[in-house]
Amino acid sequence: MFEPSAPHRLWAQAPAWGQWALIVVAGGLAGLGQAPVDQPALTLVGLAFGFWIIRPETSLPYFLRGWSLGFGYFLVSLAWIVEPFLVEGRGTAWMAPFALLAMAGGLALFWGGAFALARGRVGLWICLALLSAELARAYLFTGFPWALLGYVWIDTPAYQLAAMIGPHGMSLLTLVLAALIAWGGATARWVVLIATVSLPFVPGLEMGKSPDDEGRPVVRLIHPNVAQENKWNPEKTEEIYQRHLSLTQAGPSVDLIIWPETSVYKPIDWARSDIAAAAQGAHVVVGYQSHNLAGQYFNTLGVVSPQGEVKSEYHKSRLVPFGEYIPLGHLARVFGYDFPEFSAGSGPAHIDIEGIGRLQPLICYEGIFPQFVGRGAARPDLLVLITNDGWFGQGQGPAQHFAQARARAIELGLPMLRVANRGVTAVIDPWGRSEARLDLHERGALDAPIPKPRTATFYAKNPWLGVLILVGMLVLVAFLRRRVKLSLTPGGGTSRKS
Repeated sequence: MFEPSAPHRLWAQAPAWGQWALIVVAGGLAGLGQAPVDQPALTLVGLAFGFWIIRPETSLPYFLRGWSLGFGYFLVSLAWIVEPFLVEGRGTAWMAPFALLAMAGGLALFWGGAFALARGRVGLWICLALLSAELARAYLFTGFPWALLGYVWIDTPAYQLAAMIGPHGMSLLTLVLAALIAWGGATARWVVLIATVSLPFVPGLEMGKSPDDEGRPVVRLIHPNVAQENKWNPEKTEEIYQRHLSLTQAGPSVDLIIWPETSVYKPIDWARSDIAAAAQGAHVVVGYQSHNLAGQYFNTLGVVSPQGEVKSEYHKSRLVPFGEYIPLGHLARVFGYDFPEFSAGSGPAHIDIEGIGRLQPLICYEGIFPQFVGRGAARPDLLVLITNDGWFGQGQGPAQHFAQARARAIELGLPMLRVANRGVTAVIDPWGRSEARLDLHERGALDAPIPKPRTATFYAKNPWLGVLILVGMLVLVAFLRRRVKLSLTPGGGTSRKS
């Protein structure tokens, strides 16, 4: 039977609205572990408070406690959601706060369900319940694995563990550490907190470039830095297009050139000759919109050859709900409502480019799905992600989107070439480092050698085995700890007399 401590008794006597407000604040504190704040210690403290109040004497229902914690977390970590509604100003700005509240409240339902499932059982129970909630939101209803708990470690050496246990394994470790702070002894609490605070200042693993990187193909990343409100302005589209061509030919010849998402505003057949001429013998990866004879429109990545031919095309498969398509839109059309939307491509694909290797193309939103990136019949040599982060604002959104690109590189041991219309353009090595990069407000062309991939990581070869082994180890530890505790308890039935 749980004996409430003095703090617990004070907490139980507080009014329900005060308890609710404090839980929401704790969730918001946990959200500050995500980029660009990058303070995992705050995440642990916020989660630990949420775990601490799971005890049964708290007046709020279990579901409401979990929902409130999740609501605060997503309210802070997904604050960038308001930015797309502010691009066009007067017409849509009024929707911004409602979108944020709906998103935070909807995703918090998963956390509420986790707390209801745990029903006051602490320790590993609540950790596994919340892990299940994070998995559910990553997969159900097309999935939205943004701001996973494990991402708070991306800016620390600790995220290198994701090469073994993946992002969901990192989320479980985060939950276990928070549980230690909530219910562990004083020593455990301070060790966890001090270690977490120190991690950002610990040098990463010594991962110098391999000698094999010498003589690697050189890529040029085109970073035009176009504000979203100007991108489709008919008075500016040609000037923006010419900016891409100018940056493409600004420098010595390279082996590969990459433009951002939807960087070609005209039909690709009208532009491919200009692009090939500017590239001076290099292949060019470009983003544009395309359509077929059936009237379907696609968000497309294509490869323009030195001869001016479109050699390969990839159509975006993971579309943004309500941005690129309307969920259940076919039902709305039955009642006479029609919405312009993109069609989805056929799924993960690979493109082979002579002298470069096998690449997996990714367009914007697709890079946030661990279950999508790196998948296919064969292992790619590199990841290429083109994006337009102009929709995400100028702070939190681009920072988190870039952090998730680094996460994919670490998890799979693959380099990533990330090219943004506006946002962070970078060459990311297989350990998540980005020494060659252009930041949010910069404009230019970035030349750098393409890093060599690592040997396939344990996670790349066994996406679920690492986290299952981790769960098994934690269950075993919890079982053994319980057996030892019972053997030391008078009347426990397992002690022996000397």
